[in-house]
Amino acid sequence: MSTKLSPALFFGIILGVLLMAFSTIAYAERTFLVPTQTPYTYTNYTFFTATTTTATSTNTTGGGGYFSIAGARSVVMYFSRGDTTGQGNSGSTNFKVEVSPDGSTWFLYNTLSQNLATSTDQTTLSSITVPAGTSTVATYLQNLGFFAIRCIAVETTDGEHTCKASATY
Repeated sequence: MSTKLSPALFFGIILGVLLMAFSTIAYAERTFLVPTQTPYTYTNYTFFTATTTTATSTNTTGGGGYFSIAGARSVVMYFSRGDTTGQGNSGSTNFKVEVSPDGSTWFLYNTLSQNLATSTDQTTLSSITVPAGTSTVATYLQNLGFFAIRCIAVETTDGEHTCKASATY
C-alpha cells in the first residue's frame, strides 16, 4: 500500500524546514550603535578658540571635547593663529588631529593633507605647523569611517590658537 503526500502537506513541511534553517543560521548583536546626521547636511564644530596655551579639545560643552563625525562623507579642519589680546604672535603652533572609533580610545591621524604654495603635489602629514602671521590653514580629512575627531595644538612661543572643523553628511 502506498501513501501519497498531499501537495499542501508537502509545501508546509518544506516551508517549516526552510524557516528553521534560516532562523538559526546567524545571530549578531550591535555593540555600539552610532546615530548619524541627516544626509546632505553640513555641521560646524569649534574645538577651541583663541586659547593661548597648548591644548587638547577643550570644548567639553560641545559633547566631551570631540566632534562626532559618524557617517560623514568629508571633514575639513581649520587651524589658525593670531593675536587679539596684544600678547604677541611671533611663534608657531603645531596642530594634530586624533581619531576615535568609540569616543574614548584615540589614535593620531597621520594622513592630514596639505597643498604647499610651492608645489602642486599633495603632502601627507601627521601634523601641520601654522607659523606666525598666518591666519588659517585648511586641510581635508580622507579615509573616514571614524566615530569622532579631536584637535591638539602645541604652542612653540606665543599667540592664540583656534581649531575648528566642518563635516558634510
